[in-house]
Amino acid sequence: MVIAWIGYCLLVSGLLALAAFATERALGHFRKPVRWGWFAAVVGSVTLPSAAFLAPGLLPGMGAAPWAPLVGLSEAVVVTSSPVAPQSAEPTAWFDTSTMRALAGGVWVLLAAGMLFHLARAHRRLRSEMRAWTPGRVLGSPVLIADDRGPAVVGIRRSVVVMPRWIPELEDRLLRLVFLHEREHQRAGDHRLFSAAVAVLVLMPWNVFLWWQVSRLRLAIEFDCDRRVLKQGESPRDYADALITVGGRVSAPLLAAAAFAERKPAVERRLRRMTEPLARLRIPRTLGASGVAALAIILVLGLPQPEASMDAPAPEADAGRSLDIEENPLARLAERAAQAEQPTFVAYDTPPVLQNVGEVQRALQSAYPRELMDAGIGGRVEMWLYVDLSGAVANHELKTSSGKDALDRAAAEVAEQMRFRPASNQGQPTAVWVSQWLSFQVM
Repeated sequence: MVIAWIGYCLLVSGLLALAAFATERALGHFRKPVRWGWFAAVVGSVTLPSAAFLAPGLLPGMGAAPWAPLVGLSEAVVVTSSPVAPQSAEPTAWFDTSTMRALAGGVWVLLAAGMLFHLARAHRRLRSEMRAWTPGRVLGSPVLIADDRGPAVVGIRRSVVVMPRWIPELEDRLLRLVFLHEREHQRAGDHRLFSAAVAVLVLMPWNVFLWWQVSRLRLAIEFDCDRRVLKQGESPRDYADALITVGGRVSAPLLAAAAFAERKPAVERRLRRMTEPLARLRIPRTLGASGVAALAIILVLGLPQPEASMDAPAPEADAGRSLDIEENPLARLAERAAQAEQPTFVAYDTPPVLQNVGEVQRALQSAYPRELMDAGIGGRVEMWLYVDLSGAVANHELKTSSGKDALDRAAAEVAEQMRFRPASNQGQPTAVWVSQWLSFQVM
């Protein structure tokens, strides 16, 4: 399931990044704040996949009518081995699905641990440097003076403005704008917003779309702060001079800080954003961008969630049992499989196919417990189904409970009504076990 869930996370993050970008374009035409769209994309890139993983029925697709219960069937997963010729042992693959799952999970943990280690090390270095910073005053307000840090706002609970030692060398008009920018960051809590985004990034350090979202959030924070400063009646020309002057002497970046000083590409973007005239066709462009953002969000909510059964381990076959078709008639194999205490392996070359899908869908709706439906309570149940030689469900076992006994019982009732085209091996019907998910959710 790890691999499928990672792909789901990337798809959700990509669509949310598109929505945030379109939202920025729509709001930018009217000089409105744009940082919140990117922050929502960052948070949603983690919370939406997590909700899909922990509560699979929480984000259903968009296809059902709002008054109808949403019921669903997964594709049946056959719990068998493929046919094996007598006395021909295939070499075991050293890199199978379980290995890929373990590798993906291990890389994820290592990346998250590495990210935490990097942030902790940077935090310790910053705390060590702060002990060497000296109190000072700029324009009558208290600040901390550092040798090669700032201008920036640091600190989460108690923030402080840090200025580089060379800051008094600036002209008074430029110094005032630099300090006003940092005070605006501090007042708006931009440093806390960016710190929260970095904390979210630690949870999915492999997510390239999430990295891009955090980068765009940092730039959007500066866009909004520039807009708030200029809205106070400050001269755009003087402000641009301050950006260019300070940007030419930018210091090393601070950990999760809101800073006036940025690298050259970011300064150029901020200058273009400040000086670009309002578009003539603001309303049509805004409507178009809003439509793209809405479409991306609809696609996110309608994405099919990864099935937990994709990586579910199949029960192991009895080590001492031979599956040699030449020596074991199909009827005897079917009889042994039906009497087994758990689903067992049976050879096949054609899997079973559910024939009465419409009937099963209606059975799911009628079996949905009324009290749970009225309360909006849903869930997903995974069943082992033993499909006999005629395609009927001759036996069933609960594999994964929904956590609600009533839903588990309803799933068992529906399972008994399923009819399959039976599996076959070498043209002969074969009884097999299948894994089947049954979903109950009110839209």
